[in-house]
Amino acid sequence: MNDRRSFYFLWVSQMMSNGGDVLYIVGLIQLVYVSSGSVLTLTLIPLTITFSRLVGSYLTPLLLHRFPLRQILLFSMVGKIIVLSGVFLCKEESILWILILVSVIAFLDGWATPIRQAMLPELVGKSELPKANSLVAISYNTINLVSWPIGAFFVALYSGGTLLLVSIGLYMFAWMLTYGIKAIPHIKKDVQSVFQQLSGGWKYSFSIKPIRNILLLDTLTAFAGAVWISAILYVYVDEVIEKSTAWWGYINAFYSGGFLIGGYLFAKLMKIPAHLMIGVGCFLTSLLTVWFLFPFYASMALVISLFLGVFGQLQLIAQLTALQTHTDTDQLGHVFSVQSVLVTDAFGIATFIFGLIAEWFGINHAFYLSTVVMVVSGLFTIKQRKTFYYA
Repeated sequence: MNDRRSFYFLWVSQMMSNGGDVLYIVGLIQLVYVSSGSVLTLTLIPLTITFSRLVGSYLTPLLLHRFPLRQILLFSMVGKIIVLSGVFLCKEESILWILILVSVIAFLDGWATPIRQAMLPELVGKSELPKANSLVAISYNTINLVSWPIGAFFVALYSGGTLLLVSIGLYMFAWMLTYGIKAIPHIKKDVQSVFQQLSGGWKYSFSIKPIRNILLLDTLTAFAGAVWISAILYVYVDEVIEKSTAWWGYINAFYSGGFLIGGYLFAKLMKIPAHLMIGVGCFLTSLLTVWFLFPFYASMALVISLFLGVFGQLQLIAQLTALQTHTDTDQLGHVFSVQSVLVTDAFGIATFIFGLIAEWFGINHAFYLSTVVMVVSGLFTIKQRKTFYYA
């Protein structure tokens, strides 16, 4: 299928949804931090999100066997609107209630993430995937670039509750736009046991070496990337560069700006072999991470964040495109479900580990661990370079 109209509806609806996600997280972190004043409590937010998203992604194959992709995406979005409304109403309640509702939203996101990634090759075709991935990445990071400073501004002037209301409105707009996506034909398969449905994608993914290696690299980079969670950066701003809360938003904005530039550059650098794009990204990210701890000037931290975003984005799009082109069309949803489980699991474990390290030994040691993992990722890419290519 090559349906530009549906692609544009998917593209815009997800921009709105992504904007809502950023504002919702900014607002939630502010509410929880004001209530608890604990760094470890802040890390419970991404930990709760990643664990619940893990469960949702793992169960996605059960939906893929029963419903069309668009319908699953619509179910997820309606659920997020309802539950986030519940978070707004319970924002003055105990943190436990808030975390329970947040976990439900993340569970629904666990469906949506692999579905969106599977829909893209179906709508544009493999030949247009690099350009489509680049465009989606540019728009996604443009939204992040705008949303983080806006979120920080609203938090400084009003409260996290205001951002929750804005997020609900964006989710509703995204839900309506999703109806503009043409339904992708759903092929009903023979009835399988629950175990067969859940394990089929795993068997397929790990039976093909290029897919297996890309998934392993995705897992390693997700682990290393957990150090950049907003809760850790919140403390970095306070302890390392000793600036106001607004700088938390500035760093995220520059990081997202780097991702924006990286998405644009990928469209220009598509002819560079995937293994070079990925390997260079790993090693440069590790070097910049160490430098980030010793910026000399606060403004230098912003510049480093920008370059971290550029090289990180080039690497991620190269990995995504390679994974999409190596995967059979009818297995896309299953492979991205596997990827989502692995990435979410790694991110969740790393979030908890980095939170403990930051609490007990200081955030410097958390960044050092991230650097080591990125170096290992780069070495793995060099060793397995023959499997990292666009099919």
